[in-house]
Amino acid sequence: MLKKVLVTLGLLFLLILSGKATETIVPRLSPLPATIQGQKISLNGEWYFHPSLKSGFNGTEDVKNWNTIQVPGEWVMQGFEVKKGEAAGYVRNFALPASWKGQRIKLRCNAVYSDCKVFVNGKKAGSHLGGFTAFELDVTDLVTYGKTNQIALSVTSESIADATSNASNYAVHPLGGITRDIYLFALPEVNFSMFHATTSFDSTYTDAILKAEITIANESKEKADGLTVNFILKDAAGKIIPLPSASSPVPTIINGKTETISISLPVTKPVKWDSEHPYLYSLTCQLKNKQKILSATTRRIGFRQIEVRGNQIFVNNHPIKLRGVCRHEVMPLRGRSLNNDIWRKDVELFRRGNVNYIRTSHYPPDEALLEACDELGMFVEVEAPFCWAHQADVPADKHYDVLVNQHVEMVNLNRSHPSILMWSMGNESLKFKEYFKQASETVKQLDPTRPRIFSQWGPDADEGTLEITNHHYPGPEGPDKYRHYKRPVTFDEFCHLNAYNRLELAADPGLRNMWGKLLDAMWNDMYHSQGVLGGAIWVGIDDTFFLPGEKAVGYGTWGTIDGWRREKPEYWGMKKAYSPVKISLKGNMDHEGKIRFQVENRHLFSNLAECRITWEAGGQEGNITGDIAPRSAGELEITLPESLRHTEMLNLTVTGVRGFEIDRYCFRILPENNESQSPKHPAGKLTCQESKDLIRINAGKYQFEISKRNGLLTAAHQGKSVLNQSPSLMVLPLNGEGEGIQMTGKNQTFAPFNPVCQNWVAQSVECIAMKEVIEVNILGSYKEAEGKFSYRFYPDGEITVSYNFTLLQDISPRQTGLVFTVPHFYNQLEWKRKGYWNAYPKDHIGALEGTAKAFDETLPVSGLAGPSKEPTTAWSFDQTANGSNIFRSTKENIYTAVLSGNGKERISVLSDGTQHFRAWIDGNNIRFLVADYNNAGRDTYLVSHAQKGYRPLRKGDSIKGVVRLRL
Repeated sequence: MLKKVLVTLGLLFLLILSGKATETIVPRLSPLPATIQGQKISLNGEWYFHPSLKSGFNGTEDVKNWNTIQVPGEWVMQGFEVKKGEAAGYVRNFALPASWKGQRIKLRCNAVYSDCKVFVNGKKAGSHLGGFTAFELDVTDLVTYGKTNQIALSVTSESIADATSNASNYAVHPLGGITRDIYLFALPEVNFSMFHATTSFDSTYTDAILKAEITIANESKEKADGLTVNFILKDAAGKIIPLPSASSPVPTIINGKTETISISLPVTKPVKWDSEHPYLYSLTCQLKNKQKILSATTRRIGFRQIEVRGNQIFVNNHPIKLRGVCRHEVMPLRGRSLNNDIWRKDVELFRRGNVNYIRTSHYPPDEALLEACDELGMFVEVEAPFCWAHQADVPADKHYDVLVNQHVEMVNLNRSHPSILMWSMGNESLKFKEYFKQASETVKQLDPTRPRIFSQWGPDADEGTLEITNHHYPGPEGPDKYRHYKRPVTFDEFCHLNAYNRLELAADPGLRNMWGKLLDAMWNDMYHSQGVLGGAIWVGIDDTFFLPGEKAVGYGTWGTIDGWRREKPEYWGMKKAYSPVKISLKGNMDHEGKIRFQVENRHLFSNLAECRITWEAGGQEGNITGDIAPRSAGELEITLPESLRHTEMLNLTVTGVRGFEIDRYCFRILPENNESQSPKHPAGKLTCQESKDLIRINAGKYQFEISKRNGLLTAAHQGKSVLNQSPSLMVLPLNGEGEGIQMTGKNQTFAPFNPVCQNWVAQSVECIAMKEVIEVNILGSYKEAEGKFSYRFYPDGEITVSYNFTLLQDISPRQTGLVFTVPHFYNQLEWKRKGYWNAYPKDHIGALEGTAKAFDETLPVSGLAGPSKEPTTAWSFDQTANGSNIFRSTKENIYTAVLSGNGKERISVLSDGTQHFRAWIDGNNIRFLVADYNNAGRDTYLVSHAQKGYRPLRKGDSIKGVVRLRL
């Protein structure tokens, strides 16, 4: 009988470490039968749960007064508290069909966090250490048929595996629980205990060798002989592909033993698998006794070959570049325990955002993610469950179980997935020699077909021993630094999103739109640096958890999508920067209707002819194609029909190889015919009256007052207030604060960081009346600067406000300009602007034109962590007390920005595309900033990119500008 806790596969690898041989035992993870129906029982669902166990727990206790809990799931996310270091108990009943008798009964736990003991009918079935790797137990001798069976788990969240993964500290809550699927399945007594497959090509990358590796276990009481294995390969349409030597005899296996067989199967001209053409075959292995099929199991196979050549990686003889994101397993109300096929949704979202590579930071994912990556086309860096592991002291007797076995379990489960490009030994940990060297060598023995990486702050943490190196957050200098490096370099954390500068983000969600420009510059440099394999943006998804009581914990809003899987502004920036088809206009449309474009095809495997490019102009549309090889450039040309030769705008949509939109463009193909933005003021009556305290100016229906006590301006339209005590100079300092890096359950309602200059003192107020304009000049000083305001009033109600100030102290600003105050009913914003991209989604905060409400009474108010319940609207419409995200975000490079009320009240800012506009609710008022300078903020990990746009001001420097307002 095989009653070991972890039954070995019989495949033993010898590693030479410090001059002595070390045996690697590969814990069994049985491949499931090809026909699983009737052979599998899910144990997901409702279990009994107790947060504190008595000594000697084995599951036989009376549980009628226990609480119930959902499995999979974390106990904390379901409102349970377990004392640190103590075990919690899970118990449930199950029944086995009588038809299973005589078979081997296996229990599979895809993840239990992080140390557990398993009991079946009061007897110990086994134990497992490690919170993110699957394990299997044989429970055949512990179960009964036709009667109720009981399974129980004693689970401890805190363990040495938790300490070396830092996963609970990272998530700011204990992750304890049965967190992934748990089920029973039946196998015949002679069965497959392992089945993996690898592929390689000939020198011309035409024909392939499919290498199948199987282990057959004899768990019966008799020897097994007369067996054969038979292989059947089918293409994606189900057609059988002929295989020479598809059958092989199996040596006699005595009871209690295993036999491992490797078979190489030649395959003629298979369709290749790559991230742009994820073509999958199915390989079935049958175990036969003469003509009787005893067992069969199937794997999906992708024909692809990975090679490291110098400082590049080739897949199927194509050099690759990785456009990636780091991904955590996260759901706001479930923690790191996921459901509802969210894995596939994530892959669909990221590939639609032009991502071709996911790093599974900082632990192996549920296998459902890898299945989706195989099917949909996504390279994956699978990372072992280690993060800052050097902070934990691993006892010598736990070294193998913790530091090696979790790597073994990770590789053994997943190594047949074609999507996996590389194995990561862990994240940002020291002690490579002490903690990771043996594991690295073991991984190479288990899977010599893939490169390895040690995901670190710099390139030498692995002592130069692995195939790929990396550098976290190398900054803009990174691409040039590693252009000729000896190994491929991956920036598998780079271009961190604005996240920790929460005071800045509370004021201006527009920082998220500005990030795309920084990513674009960095990615372009990475793409053109040979030694840089690519990188993974930190990070793909917000890491926010709402504990019971709506306490927000985690690292927060650092993702291109939020935890609810809504696209955030950064998602579009990522999609555009990572676009594999770059199109630029080569000139205006000529008189024959010809328009020429320069096109760069950054696909790795696809000719541009595989894409569909659709043009639209003047209500008509058509298609164009181009023969441009992968990773090369060329030209495209469109000839519009005569009826469209005076059309000013042309839209292009690029649909990629896999059938979804990968990019869109909007080009101006003829000069704009609109009238100039230069001011033209009609003649009209303009009057000015001065009193001891006020300067009163009338311009038709508009009334203006300038206080002689402080020089500030108020305005009214037919007696109704328009402007209140404006302007104020803003020299907004950069501010990276946000109550630390992690959210720890405190209120995430941050006051927006919007200080204007302080202690304004007007020193002189002078009015100059001219024929068609009245000018008022105010000299004065703030604590931060001294200088001059000049107001100019025109008969049609237009005003210009000029400012020219000299700094009295050093300030490194994020925005500089003038802030105006208007009544609360100016709560509708309309804008037109020039964008970094020439196309944006309609509800994007960076749309080139759009409208937005300041606040929607029908929607909830949320803190900076976002909504704690699943929202029904897009991210742009989330709102704080200071307004919706789309309303209060900076609109860069405006032509117009208009605030209006319920009636005809309007106040417009007119510009030339060089100024920036931002509005927000401030109590009973609306305030807006017209900025002549703007940058991407002060997040700690983004600053090396953002600071390229910084303009630090020193004492004595001047700032100036002109704001043009029309009432």
